[in-house]
Amino acid sequence: MAVYALLALDAALAAVAVAVDVWSDVLLGGLADGPGDVDLDDFEALDSAARTLNSVYISLALATAVVFIVWFYRIRKNAELLLPNGHRLGRGWVIGAWFTPVVLLWFPWQLMADCWRASAPLDADGRRRTPSEAVVVLWWSTWIGSIIVGRIAATMVRHVDLSLPGDLEDLRNTIRVEAAGSALRLVAAIAAIMVVNRLTAMQQTRRADINPLAARAAQEARVQAVVSASAAAAAPAEAPRDAAPEGSPSA
Repeated sequence: MAVYALLALDAALAAVAVAVDVWSDVLLGGLADGPGDVDLDDFEALDSAARTLNSVYISLALATAVVFIVWFYRIRKNAELLLPNGHRLGRGWVIGAWFTPVVLLWFPWQLMADCWRASAPLDADGRRRTPSEAVVVLWWSTWIGSIIVGRIAATMVRHVDLSLPGDLEDLRNTIRVEAAGSALRLVAAIAAIMVVNRLTAMQQTRRADINPLAARAAQEARVQAVVSASAAAAAPAEAPRDAAPEGSPSA
């Protein structure tokens, strides 16, 4: 529930960020057409909204990261029980991969994909199905895309100099790139909710299938033990017989 709630807040915040970026672009467009077309109060309100958005985003991103990794670690533990030899990376990478440069780009994806396949439902013959990984691909591609686009926007804004004529349009282009990054983050948050929901449901289904089988096997083992013990107790004990020497008279 905590993962769902925080990811939903992330999605909402990303949507607000897109709206703020669009608002900024419109105001800057009005400023380019003529200073008299724009009220300075609008810029002050925009600046206040952007500052609030940035402060909330940092705290929310940290909280979401912690809760998501806790959920992910538990999912991995369950997946190892369902398919012990189906994982390319050790369990520790579920945490470490997010903080390791370079491998951050694909290790979490591999970890999630392995858990997804290990948690796949079984058919009537007990064979593991191959569920579509489209939502996992959507989540990871949009999340990585939002990071890349965000870095591009940060680089662009450093090269904007509003004291130079024509740089106002460069600032608008930067804001549009930021809006694209926020839109990707919005899609990534929604896709992450879908991944959490689907993967959790698959593991719950597998647990529901495993528990009755395990209980039945344990019951059969107990019954078999009782039957074996009863059979051993009811069997007559054979008296040992002394072998008489060959050729000796019998009594």
